[in-house]
Amino acid sequence: MKMLRTCLLLGAVVLDSAAAPNTPSSGQSLSLPAQIHGRVRVVDGKTLTFMQQKETVRLAGYETPEPEQIADSDGVEWPAGQIARSWLVLRTLRRDVNCSPLQRDGNNVILAHCFVGEINLAAAAIAEGIGYAYHYPGEPAVPAYFDLERRARGLGFGVWSATGLLPPWQYRAEKSKPALAPSNIDPPGQGPARPPPLSAPAPAGQLP
Repeated sequence: MKMLRTCLLLGAVVLDSAAAPNTPSSGQSLSLPAQIHGRVRVVDGKTLTFMQQKETVRLAGYETPEPEQIADSDGVEWPAGQIARSWLVLRTLRRDVNCSPLQRDGNNVILAHCFVGEINLAAAAIAEGIGYAYHYPGEPAVPAYFDLERRARGLGFGVWSATGLLPPWQYRAEKSKPALAPSNIDPPGQGPARPPPLSAPAPAGQLP
């Protein structure tokens, strides 16, 4: 873990070659601090707010299930998104967090590698199957995180034990798809149309 931290602090990251459509233009971005240190409030499984500095930080190279996502492992349902947040709360509760900022995203949120003591929070979470190694276009990739993910996946830890749990980027894409309007719904206030009779009934006393 010390070796991983040293590599990260020396800048052993690889920038994705894709364009970053959400990167703010010059003049819009706030200055980037060299270091952020202190107590935090956990926003979600990957995002922290430093209470004194009033800065929001997102863990670089890491993604977690959405808060409402539910996983199913061997018939046992568990709240994958909420567990990711709880994991981060327990790791940072009453502890100082030290973050090394890399850049700001399109919302001026700081992207950073964050530590509690010698523990790299994103690396530890990925190793335990809490979340995923992932980077968005224009954000730094951390090759070591993908190695940790492969091991967690092979051992079936956390999210890798679940059947049918979509990664959050796929889950959001599915949610954003427009719902198809049903074509067989009757107009308001009307019931289904009745089919006409096959033939008119014969008058009484007459054969058809």
